[in-house]
Amino acid sequence: MGRKIFVSYKHNDNDVKHLASNYYTITTAADYVNYLENNIFKQHIYKGEKQGEDLSNYSESFIWNHLKDKLFDSTLTLVLISPNMKESYRRQRDQWIPWEISYSLRKTTRGGKTSQRNSILAVILPDKYGNYDYFNQSNTFPILRDNINTGYIHITEWHNFLLYPDAYFRIADAAKEMVMENSICIEVQ
Repeated sequence: MGRKIFVSYKHNDNDVKHLASNYYTITTAADYVNYLENNIFKQHIYKGEKQGEDLSNYSESFIWNHLKDKLFDSTLTLVLISPNMKESYRRQRDQWIPWEISYSLRKTTRGGKTSQRNSILAVILPDKYGNYDYFNQSNTFPILRDNINTGYIHITEWHNFLLYPDAYFRIADAAKEMVMENSICIEVQ
C-alpha cells in the first residue's frame, strides 16, 4: 500500500527554477506539487490540494480545518523548501508551513481515532538559477530547523529526490523511528 502524502509548501513562490521548457511562463512551488502529483505519487495517495483547487476566498479558519482534515490521516509530510517560503516580516506562528509541520508531528484524536506522527521529508527546490545554496538552516522556521537538527526531518535537494523518491520516503520513515519522542520540537513559536 502506498503512503498518504501531504505536501507543505509556499504556493505562490515563483523564485523557483522553471519546470517547463517555455521560459516565458512563470513557475511556482505549486507547479512542483503538480509535477509530483502527476509523476511521483502514482502509487501513493496525495492528501493535499488538488490541481485547480483554490481556497483563497475562504476564511483562515475554514482553510486550517480543511488542512487538518487532510493531514489527520496522512503518513508522510513532504516540505518543499523554496526561496521565499518564509516571510521574514511575519512571525512563524502567522504562517501556514510551521503549523502544517507542527500538526504533522502531533498525535491527534478526532472522532475516536488517533493519528500517529508523520514521517517528514524536506526537499529543497532549485531557485530560478538552478541553485540550492540559498537555503540556510539558521534563516528558516525554527520548527523546521530544530527537527532537522534532531534528525527527525531528513533534508535533500530536488534533483536527488527525483532519482529515488521512495528511498527518501524510507529514509524519512527510519528517521521518525530513531528520534526520541522528547527531542521532537512540536510547538510553533
